[in-house]
Amino acid sequence: MGAGLAGVTTAWTLARDGHEVVVIDREPEVAAAASYANTGIIAASRAYPWSAGEIGRALRRSALRLDPELWLWGIQHLLLRSGGSYRRVLEAKVRLVRYSQQVMHDLAGETGFAGFKRGVLYLYREARGLDEAWERAAAMRAMGFAIELLQPAKIGELEPAIDASRLAGALFAPGDEWADAAAFCRELAARCRPLGVNFYLENEILAIEPVDVRVREVVTRRGRVRGDAFVCALGVMDRKLREQLGTHVPVYPVKGYSATVPVVRGDAAPRHAMIDESRSIAFSPMGAELRITGGAEFAGYGREHEPQDIAPLYDAVKQLFPAALDYARARVRACQRPMTPESTPRFGTGKYQNLWFNIGLGHMGFAMAAGAARITAELVSGRTPPIDLEGLHIRRH
Repeated sequence: MGAGLAGVTTAWTLARDGHEVVVIDREPEVAAAASYANTGIIAASRAYPWSAGEIGRALRRSALRLDPELWLWGIQHLLLRSGGSYRRVLEAKVRLVRYSQQVMHDLAGETGFAGFKRGVLYLYREARGLDEAWERAAAMRAMGFAIELLQPAKIGELEPAIDASRLAGALFAPGDEWADAAAFCRELAARCRPLGVNFYLENEILAIEPVDVRVREVVTRRGRVRGDAFVCALGVMDRKLREQLGTHVPVYPVKGYSATVPVVRGDAAPRHAMIDESRSIAFSPMGAELRITGGAEFAGYGREHEPQDIAPLYDAVKQLFPAALDYARARVRACQRPMTPESTPRFGTGKYQNLWFNIGLGHMGFAMAAGAARITAELVSGRTPPIDLEGLHIRRH
């Protein structure tokens, strides 16, 4: 269930293991929701848990402060923070992201996908923010991640077109990567089909039908799909469907915005993927276009957007690369990141013995997808997962 990054990578892995696989999704094409227009940054060196400050800022921007579901999610986050779980969550995310990046390399080599590029810049406009980021990165450096502290002049060597006078400095992670996540997902889906994988698209899942402690079939708008095993690899799910899944599904949408903008002057455009940490805006080169994303709002399940939602994305890039893009021809959209309170995904089974979960990949979906798929395939096949799943299990009722 699900034809985004989580679902397609899982379908591929299960099919390669010899399973007969059907993928069901309500969207008209593969990678049409959260996987569609993100920056595709695999920020392995930045696998931090969401901080209380980040959650607080997002809550203050929320227009749904009386939403009971949102506040339950927020309370769970605060309880986890008060329990001193930061280090546990950090280690779980790093363990998964590091493993997943390795699996993604193997998968790209196996499929011939050559779209990955290395080296991501994390920009800071104020010296204090840069100093705090370098100090925070000590934990990641201790775990073996290569992270360099760059002064503005050095940034200019990597990015000749950037207005480095606006920056106090940057962190550079040469091992972090980026690619077009939707293109990767669709290429993988195309390679799934010769393995016998069937894609039932434009086919909304309405319900699941269990018998005792097993799921017998999935009810969709186009009929019923029976199976021996089911994988829930959905992103943001309908409340009614979540209530039927037999366990607590702690996923709430965090709304963000995306703009894909044509490059009109290549010599004035970015060469690397970057995150403007002072503005919480990310951008990455994608051929003749630049993908820009930003925003984190608890705004319910709507995908509406207004020009004022997109303006901060443009402003951040215009200041750093003033002559690079044609904003009049930008394609814009709102997206929903499926986030758990800890910002870590969930694996395993709940009430139903043959319903496995691969959910909550959130803002690091591309960084986690390949490893999450391998973990899920091992669990479905009754084998021990390749990494320790401490802190990554779905909660059973």
